[in-house]
Amino acid sequence: MADGRSTKRQKVTKASLETKGVDFYLDGKKLRLLSGSIHYFRVVPEHWRDRLQKMKAAGLNTITTYVPWNAHEPSRGTYHFKGILDLVAFLNICKEVGLHVILRPGPYICGEWEFGGLPSWLLREDEMEIRSPYPTYIDAMEKYFDELIPKVEYLQYGYGGPIIAVQVENEYGSFGRSKNYLQQVKEALTSRGIVELLVSSENGKIPMKNGFMQDVLMTANFQENADRHFDDLIRVQGADKPLMVMEFWSGWFDHWGEKHHIYSATGFATLVEDVLKRGASINLYMFHGGTNFGFMNGANFQNQPQKKHIYIPTVTSYDYDAPIGEDGDVTKKFLKIRELLQKYAPDETKNIPPVPDNLSKKAYGKVEITQYMTLDTLLEINGKPIADPEPLCMEKLPINGNSGQGYGFILYRTKTSKNPTQLKLANPPHDRAQVFLNSNAEGVLQRIHDTSETILEMTSGKEGENIIEILVENQGRVNYGNDIRIERKGIIGDVFLNGIKAEQWEMFPLEFKKSYLEAVTNSAKWFEMPSHEKRPGLYRGTLEIKSGPVSDTYLDMSDWVKGVIFVNGFNLGRYWNVGPQKTYYLPGPLLKVGKNEIVIFELHQNADSLKFTNKPDLGDTVHVRNDEDIDSAL
Repeated sequence: MADGRSTKRQKVTKASLETKGVDFYLDGKKLRLLSGSIHYFRVVPEHWRDRLQKMKAAGLNTITTYVPWNAHEPSRGTYHFKGILDLVAFLNICKEVGLHVILRPGPYICGEWEFGGLPSWLLREDEMEIRSPYPTYIDAMEKYFDELIPKVEYLQYGYGGPIIAVQVENEYGSFGRSKNYLQQVKEALTSRGIVELLVSSENGKIPMKNGFMQDVLMTANFQENADRHFDDLIRVQGADKPLMVMEFWSGWFDHWGEKHHIYSATGFATLVEDVLKRGASINLYMFHGGTNFGFMNGANFQNQPQKKHIYIPTVTSYDYDAPIGEDGDVTKKFLKIRELLQKYAPDETKNIPPVPDNLSKKAYGKVEITQYMTLDTLLEINGKPIADPEPLCMEKLPINGNSGQGYGFILYRTKTSKNPTQLKLANPPHDRAQVFLNSNAEGVLQRIHDTSETILEMTSGKEGENIIEILVENQGRVNYGNDIRIERKGIIGDVFLNGIKAEQWEMFPLEFKKSYLEAVTNSAKWFEMPSHEKRPGLYRGTLEIKSGPVSDTYLDMSDWVKGVIFVNGFNLGRYWNVGPQKTYYLPGPLLKVGKNEIVIFELHQNADSLKFTNKPDLGDTVHVRNDEDIDSAL
């Protein structure tokens, strides 16, 4: 397998994909890019080839993928490029399937991904200015590119690889105006060996002006009114360049508490036809959405009358109502797209392969919960707490090589000798805080908007020593807009008990990393059900599969309240009964013949069993329209 690190080849100095007037040329032949987005980090590796073969069978000749910095460098100087993060293996499969690649390495990616793909440890520095020429940020980006770019350099088309273009940053014009910063990102790529065509993508006419760069082909992002957006693009960079929509939104993503967003196959096909009639190139975002595994979902701020900055985290499913569903199934939208591409791009689609069959799904039935583990035991296994006079946010904790805590939960504990009847936070928690007094649940404080939910009246106090615990969940850092600058997690500022500032805190970071989950699994401190816990805890059951082949399935969590699902040590993601999502896609490769351990971290009230079904339920639906520019709020 090509690995991108060979140094025995002659250096390529010229982009393979060329622009001549309004057309792309590759190997001297005119080429219209018919592309779709897939994110390798949202799909288990065993399913990469299946999804890519289906994209090829739809008539596509290209795919795009983001590269998430925070997944590849979760703590400063520690890099991960294996398993679901094996970018090189993914790119090699793209080549084998016959698909070109537009690589979108960021450093910022948005993508409804935690913190827009930026690593949380950047926020450890109070003065940090992300997505800017700020020296510490640029230094961190360059060190990351020192690791990333050598892995993909020789996978560029000029060296025989699949990469025909590389994107500089992402939607920067919706965030800032610094040409200096954009130039530094561009030079960070080219100085490390990127020679293929450089592109950018922007959301509307104002961001286009903000993000324009010389010698970088600008593309547009939109869903409706193709002519208007393409005309805006021409006004910014001229009429002598190829037109391309880098993100033609095939559907939309969902937030907790909303409905599942869809766009009808017929309506969507009409919009795609408008782009193809214009002779433009197209990338369908998403063509296959996948899943926000683990704690890696993003979040957004939504402005509402009289309540600015409504914080809304994104759900675990990233189905996106895309042509290929979250579970890999071909949809009506897929078939419509295939038909259109064959009609309007006959040369590019004359040899497309037949559509592969959908993978099997199985309803494994009911699994009884047989054991539970208390929160106190979880904290004990977690080890010695971090002590400080002040409650520290996650990013400030002295762990992970002084990179702080990135994801998961953090429990804060303090004591008082007086009966506490009121708890007040200086700022809303980031993002959701469960308060316990002497092990009794007192209530929940949630981050909704800037002035929401900071006071809780308490009733479980007593004379003498009282123990206050606050379990805070990082529900996902905001991934878009200027507000990402404030995305530190945990308790932000002081805590007051009966009006008096609380001091001397213990902090327990609950990251649920692989080593921690192994220690939990092997612990002797599991108790037999039933549980009478009124605090968060772990609940365990065993799915036994007696014979293969093992199939994909879905976990129906309708009887549970809120928490996280772990399958054989793999963090499948969050569930929450506020919806819309009701079932959670479980890829077959995460299971095995024999006994499969299912562990649930439930924050409120457990159920007695788990249900496995063979059909997805992403909730009640609402038709989405994105007809307006997503302009800068600068």
